[in-house]
This record gives sequence, structure tokens and C-alpha cells, in this order.
Amino acid sequence: MTRLSVFIVIIICLQCGQAIAQRENLLSFFPKADSIAEFPPLDAELRVLCQKKIQKRYVSFIGDKGQKKIFIAAITLKPIENLKRDLSLTVDFNGVIPTLNKITTWGYIFDRNSDGKIDYMALVGAAAAVEDDNFPRNFPVRGEKMSTQQLEIFVNHCKLVFNHWADDNYDGNIDAAVHLDMDPDRDWVKRKLVVRSTKFDGTFDSVWAFRDRIDEDKEGVEHTLSAVSYHPLGRPNGEITKADFKELTDILQLINLAAAGCDIGKGEIPGE
Repeated sequence: MTRLSVFIVIIICLQCGQAIAQRENLLSFFPKADSIAEFPPLDAELRVLCQKKIQKRYVSFIGDKGQKKIFIAAITLKPIENLKRDLSLTVDFNGVIPTLNKITTWGYIFDRNSDGKIDYMALVGAAAAVEDDNFPRNFPVRGEKMSTQQLEIFVNHCKLVFNHWADDNYDGNIDAAVHLDMDPDRDWVKRKLVVRSTKFDGTFDSVWAFRDRIDEDKEGVEHTLSAVSYHPLGRPNGEITKADFKELTDILQLINLAAAGCDIGKGEIPGE
């Protein structure tokens, strides 16, 4: 090989390395995806752009009427008959209890490297109240009666909350997540957990909690290389495990199978 050939190979390798380095990972992309989930396009006239039955489930791709871009995927046991009635981008209430609408398995999907495959999902996790910097620490614990003023505080802090799942090396498998962590004494979201396998081998080697910014005020979390302790909604204790990552990988692959069946191409799924 000539010196010129070696030089060209080095340049190509450097360019490939730069392209890989510039790919969005969970840490850099989360603020963008979280902003979309926090402030959904309420003026959009949602419609099902394509629907495929895969493995006894219906995967529906949803976008704004008149637009080709797809930004939501939903998984249901039956075909969606009335999207406007059954899927809500904001919290619903049963009295003062926050609820999801009829369709509960859905989320915002992204193709960060523009290869036509979904590699990031912000899936709705619950309808719940979220603690903020002004949260009163003497607020009633689970089971205690709330005053009228406290009920108003509770209702005003309710929203749809999301778990984020990322395929950060773009091989079709989930290897990073931002997961909700509830207040152990109340049915409020206290913080969010970052759980990553930075070596992409299934071990949880990068774990912390945060309340506002994903890259600041990192809090410690009890965990091992295979399990992360957290507080789920409605239960006192739980663990995020490799099995959860496998389950979400199956969901990701299901959605991508449906996307291929719908002939969804590059540029039709948002990457930012």
C-alpha cells in the first residue's frame, strides 16, 4: 500500500470516528425528547398514517394531518377506531385522580442517525403528580387525607410522565434509559434515574439520579451491575433489570418491524 493510500485510509477512519462521535446518545438527546413530551403539539390534528399487525399486536404510526412526518407510535390489541377519543397527549382526570386515556402504550419515537430505524423512544409511563423545588415537605403521605388546598396543589402538578429508552450504539438493542422514580411515601414523581450500559454488554455501569438537569446535581442510586433499585407507582419497591431492557428491546424491534412493513423511510421519523 502506498503512502497516499495509507493517508486516505487514515482520513476515512478519522471521518468515520467523527461521525460516530457526533451521534446523539441518551445524555445529549434526552433534553430534546423530554421537551417534546413535556410540551406536546396540542394544535396538531392527529391521524393514523399507517397501521400494521405484528405478533398479535397492532402498531400504529401517528402524525399530524397533512404532514408526512411520524412522531408517535402506539401498540394496541385491537385496531385504533377513534384516535381523537382514545389517545390524549395530556393528562386526564377521573375526579381528582390523574389517568391515561384508553390507549396506554404509546410514545414519541425518534431516528437520531437518520437511517430509517427508530432508535429512541419516550414511552408514557404514568399520569402522576411531579414534585418541584417548591414541593411542601409536610404534604400528606400516601393514605392521609388532603385538604382542599392540598388537592388543588396535587391536581396542578399532575401531568403525563415518560420513561426514555435509547439504543445508543444503533444495533437494535436498548442499552440506556431515563426512568421515573417515585417518592417512597407519596404517589408523586420524585426524580428520574439514568441507567446506562456504556460498554453495550448489558451491565449497568453508569447509574445516577437527577431532578432537573440530566447532567447536573447527580444523586447516588442503590444498584449493582445487573439491577437498579427504584420506587414504582403503586408499589413500595422495585428494580430495573436486564429483563426490563430486553422487554423494551422487544418493543423497539416490534415497532421497527411495523415501520418496515409500512415502508417508512429515512426522514419520515424526527431525529431532533
